[in-house]
Amino acid sequence: MITWRYGNKAAFMLLVSLDLLVSIQNVFLAFVTSSFIKSATDKNMTLFFRVAYLSVIGFIIISIINWFHISLKNKIIRQTNLRIKHIFTKNIIDGINRVDSANGIATMTGDLKMLETNGISNELLMIEQAFTVVAAVIGGIYFNFLTTFIFVLGSLIPVLISRFSQSGIQRSSQNWSRNNTTYTQFLKDIFSGSDTIRLYLAKREALNRADKSAESLEYALNRMNNTTGHANVYTTLAALIFGVTIPFGFGIYQTITGVLTLAAFMGIVQISNSISNPLISMISEGNVIQTTRSIKNRLDELPITESGRVVLINDKRKAFKSLALKEVSIQINQKTILNDISLDLTSGEKILIKAPSGFGTTTLLRALIGDVSVHSGEYRLNDLSVSQISKVELKQYFGFVHQNPFIFNDTIIFNITLGQRFSQELIEEVVHEAKLTTLVTQKGLDYIVGENGANISGGQAQRIEIARALIRKRPVLLADEVTSALDEKTSLSIHDLLLGGAYSLIEVAHHIDSDTAKRFDKCIDLSQI
Repeated sequence: MITWRYGNKAAFMLLVSLDLLVSIQNVFLAFVTSSFIKSATDKNMTLFFRVAYLSVIGFIIISIINWFHISLKNKIIRQTNLRIKHIFTKNIIDGINRVDSANGIATMTGDLKMLETNGISNELLMIEQAFTVVAAVIGGIYFNFLTTFIFVLGSLIPVLISRFSQSGIQRSSQNWSRNNTTYTQFLKDIFSGSDTIRLYLAKREALNRADKSAESLEYALNRMNNTTGHANVYTTLAALIFGVTIPFGFGIYQTITGVLTLAAFMGIVQISNSISNPLISMISEGNVIQTTRSIKNRLDELPITESGRVVLINDKRKAFKSLALKEVSIQINQKTILNDISLDLTSGEKILIKAPSGFGTTTLLRALIGDVSVHSGEYRLNDLSVSQISKVELKQYFGFVHQNPFIFNDTIIFNITLGQRFSQELIEEVVHEAKLTTLVTQKGLDYIVGENGANISGGQAQRIEIARALIRKRPVLLADEVTSALDEKTSLSIHDLLLGGAYSLIEVAHHIDSDTAKRFDKCIDLSQI
């Protein structure tokens, strides 16, 4: 069950206890109804007032229990939703759940909302109704065993009928989920490519594709709703015939023949609603839960263990001495990306790696930080094989400046610190070192830079990413084509910054001017190897 696996188990058990108390209210109502009718048929005013007093006190207590029950159930749903969203997000960040942005957004906004409304809520409701049925059966036996048994037997037939509709509901749910992902992907492309669409006057075609994608999504939703709704019609019909008409007729016969009193029969009728209605609802809810099967399966495949606190390596261990690649080859999906690469880097050394576009230099940098495995050859850090160093520890040696740095739609200070804590003195220091003083003076550290840095220049975005690395005092800085999209003046300024630090530097570039290249301690042209 979703709530048990991902929710708070103590709160869940408390809710089950309250479910038990809530289930008694229908039996209590049947008892009150039967007692009122008995007082009427017996013309007993003493019994009438006693039952009236008891019912008022009882309903007040039941209402208080219901208030706490609703509050706790909603709290559990909220906690479970947060836990599931946390798991999905954590696994995306960890790289375990590798999905593109459209798939991720569709899952987090559409699929998980569907899991809440169709899955979590209905699971909790089914447990509550199961207790209601059990309590009603026990209460019915008190009035008359045989009549109650007929009601129970008649109510079970729709359950059997509903099982035939499960596979169709699950298939229609999977189809809706696929169409939802496709539609979300296309909307993402529309948002990102609207300028291109307008430039080439392709608005009509784009709109047509959007309409067709939306139509497919709505058709899939319509089909899923029809499949679920029609299944509910069949089971409801069976429930009305076998769960209401036949048992009700049998009870009338028992009353006419004198086996049952009118008061007892009305008590059973009241209780029967607490048997047939919950069973019918449970069938419907079970059908709806099937629409979340594919989503739940994806969730269950993800690890739910929490990552322990990241242990930072001590300064002595983090002290960088050397890095060496010896005849290293890298393969991705059994395709060789780089072959027989050797490289030596010492503390404080600045190395430039030149290579033509598509050579695989980005893959090389990713291998250095442990995101890509070395297929053959040797990779050593401080004369220690990286196979003896955890990936978390390995990453703490490196800062990484990308060609197109990712900038969060947040403040300057968040983009530098990523929400981690640093002293104000250190923040001011890196702002100065990264030459962000002018930007911060004009806009402030709390300035929102916009989606992917829309409110700042490319050079400012690069400086923010450099500051992101500098503030963490990583001993080796990796730079991937950091100035290829910048003008000459900004490019020179960025290189002044990169080459002026006390850290070791490995920069890869397809094109770089000769004067800048001469400023590096070593220049390696991979195309000549």
